[in-house]
Amino acid sequence: MVLEPVTPRNYEAVLRVAVTPDQRRFVAPVVRSLADAYVWGGPALAAREGEEVVGFVLLLPFEHEGRPVVNLVRFMVDAARQGQGFGRALMTATLDYAATLEPRPSAMKLSVVPDNAVAIGLYESVGFVGEGIEDGERVMWRSLETAG
Repeated sequence: MVLEPVTPRNYEAVLRVAVTPDQRRFVAPVVRSLADAYVWGGPALAAREGEEVVGFVLLLPFEHEGRPVVNLVRFMVDAARQGQGFGRALMTATLDYAATLEPRPSAMKLSVVPDNAVAIGLYESVGFVGEGIEDGERVMWRSLETAG
């Protein structure tokens, strides 16, 4: 799995990334995410497997309690590629990408609709924790600091 910026070369493929109809209440469409990236200045990233765009990620770096962190605003695997391990691969690639940001974030934050059990299961399996509610969504955090 490779994450790359959305560019004129992959823009049309990124716009075609969509979740299943029953997941639409959990995540905004890519077109909204691209607008958010433009307004807030975060990296909008195409997730590519080989030559195929299979997902999308939007990150927004910010400061929390005096430390740089990154908010995982959007995270989606295209409906046609779900159930094939792409979610875990995309999460690993996203965490690796976050480690390249400057200033390097100490943690990643995300929020998730509380009844999105599949997403919560994925997030918990890679180390996200948290039970707090903010704007009706469960807030989860994961440290990005490494030992040594």
